Amino acid sequence: MLASGFRALNSDPRCTEADLRANMESTGRAVAHRLERYLNALATIASAAPLLGLLGTVIGMIEIFGSQTPTSGGAVGGNPAQLAHGISVALYNTAFGLIVAIPALIFWRYFRARVDEYLLTLELAAERFARHLNNLRRA
Repeated sequence: MLASGFRALNSDPRCTEADLRANMESTGRAVAHRLERYLNALATIASAAPLLGLLGTVIGMIEIFGSQTPTSGGAVGGNPAQLAHGISVALYNTAFGLIVAIPALIFWRYFRARVDEYLLTLELAAERFARHLNNLRRA
């Protein structure tokens, strides 16, 4: 981004401070976009994974209770061990969704903070650089 300020000044030594800043800001927006390009995908994974796990749990529970057929006396039959096993398999879906979502959320927050830190550093450096270049031109 700072190099774009040099290029703008080199191509037109009489460019105004506003033009110099605009050139550096547009380059900064492009840099910010490149830094943030995969963060949305990571955030989507972090937010969708528990929902997909919950969906798997609900579908599993529907299948478990749907497979319990009534006996001749009208009572619900089936093996309680089979029912417990089916419930545990359905709950594994939620656990796997959380296993994916929790690290994805942690990494998203970490990278989001890093990108914000980089952009703040870049913005402050560009501001100082633009002031410095303008002071050099005046001297």
